[in-house]
Amino acid sequence: MKKTTRIIAISIVLVLSIIFIYFKISGFATDGVISKDSYSWTKAICNETHCQDYQIFCNEDKLVRQTPVTGAVISISENWIDPRNEININRVCE
Repeated sequence: MKKTTRIIAISIVLVLSIIFIYFKISGFATDGVISKDSYSWTKAICNETHCQDYQIFCNEDKLVRQTPVTGAVISISENWIDPRNEININRVCE
């Protein structure tokens, strides 16, 4: 009986650890609390020669992380003008 109890206790700790690590890695948890105010969206970030899409992860108005979207990059000409206004170009999390 003691062996069965020990196996169950170890299994529960292992499952809870895996769940905790999943939420920390995925960005769903901030300061150990799952927030209903977490959201993500994509945004093109451009320099003089290229635009790259990024997935922006936010919690309320704070940037959690930004991850480049694989393959979502384009070359732009030197006389290209970004049609977005300054607010949308610089916007990250609101």
